Formats: sequence, structure tokens, C-alpha cells
Amino acid sequence: METAKIERINELYRKSKAEGLTEEEKKEQQILRREYVDAFKEIFVDSLITFQSRRRMDPLQIWVRNMDRKKEIRAKILKMRQALPKEEVREKSLRIMRRIEETETFKNADNLLAYIDFRGEVATGTLIEKAWELGKKVYVPRVAGKEMEFYRIHSFEDLEKGAYGILEPKKECPVYEAGEGQTTLAILPGSVFDEKKNRVGYGGGFYDRYFEKRKDICRIAAAYEMQIVEEIETEEFDLPADYVTTEERFW
Repeated sequence: METAKIERINELYRKSKAEGLTEEEKKEQQILRREYVDAFKEIFVDSLITFQSRRRMDPLQIWVRNMDRKKEIRAKILKMRQALPKEEVREKSLRIMRRIEETETFKNADNLLAYIDFRGEVATGTLIEKAWELGKKVYVPRVAGKEMEFYRIHSFEDLEKGAYGILEPKKECPVYEAGEGQTTLAILPGSVFDEKKNRVGYGGGFYDRYFEKRKDICRIAAAYEMQIVEEIETEEFDLPADYVTTEERFW
């Protein structure tokens, strides 16, 4: 989508919050947003390998092609996500977190494993604060080499800048260990998800490796509706979410 049109979407969004839109501007906003979503989803049309083409390719060729496609898709999606206005990110994030708060899974969880949002990700701050308010233990990730662990934090003061500039728990924070009889809920970030709850992350495989060993933990993916497509190619090591929630729905 042209940069000028994205800037116009942002301009109309800011005006809608500041003074409201005329009927003509509302129609223009709807058309541009639809075009934005359509352009976003068109990224995936060429990325899906058809059944017939898979039959003609050996497993190594399929793997290489899928990896190349994922890199291309990831880069385009992240660029579009980062173009979202901060106010829109804040409002949609609040709606997404409220949906999670309303689930029995969250209400019944003793522990919450949550990411610290970065570069336009769905913001998790309000959910973390709600968990503390309800007396739940909160753990956030820290990366060391190719591995990731979750560590308990009691406040946002327990965070410091870590790998890739992302806020991480300080080294003295205790590592997550499942208590006997306790239930745990994890909130997953990602670049794109599909209707079957499959997830494309950021290329490091940290979440796939971590939860492959802990499949008993319920995983809810948090995403904007613009990040959802009908279907994405997955690999054997890709771990889907148990649930996905956007600002519009939960499934």
C-alpha cells in the first residue's frame, strides 16, 4: 500500500479522536482501511505453497522455500504493524487485554507468563497489572543465547533493557517453576496468525522451543485483526496457540 494512503489513514484516525469526521471522511476512512487490510492479506497469496507444487518438490526444497517466504512475510507485516498510530495501538491493546481478562482461563490461573511489548506489539501492561491486582504471580521472558526463560517480576521496576533492546527481568529475579497444583497461562506475541491458530514468530524460535517442553501451559496469542490470515504454511517445529484473540474476536 502506498505510503501516502497509510499517512491519510493515520490522519483520519487522529482527526476522528480530536474532533470527529464528516460523513464523507468516514466513508473514505472505511475504504482506506479495507484497502489496507486487503493489501496486507495479499502478501500471503504468493506465500502459500499449493498441494500440487509440494508434490513436485522434495522436502529440502519445501523447507528452504517456506523459510524464505516466512522471512519475506515477517518483514512486510512488521513494517505495516509499526505504521499503526500509537493511539490506535493503545486502544486496540486495551480491548484485546480485556477479552483475555474475561476468560475463565485467566481468572483461574495462578501464574501469568507474559511478554513485554515492543515495536507496536499488542501492549500487555494492563493485563500484567490486573494479574498483580488479583494476586497472581507474573513472569516475563529473558533471552540468553538461543534459550529463553521466564522470571518473576513484582513491578515494572524489575525490568531492564536486554536482548534486542527489549525490556527483560533483572538477573536476580527468580525463574519460573510450576508449583504443584497450580495453573499457568501464557500470552504469546507474533508477527502473523491464521484461523487455525498457527503462529509465525520473529525467526528466533524461542517460544516454540520453550513451550514444546511445557505443552500443559495454556497459550493465548494476542494480535491485531490485521495480523490474521486464512492459512499460513507451518513446519513441524511450529507450535500453534490454544487460543487467539484480537480486538474483534476470541477463538
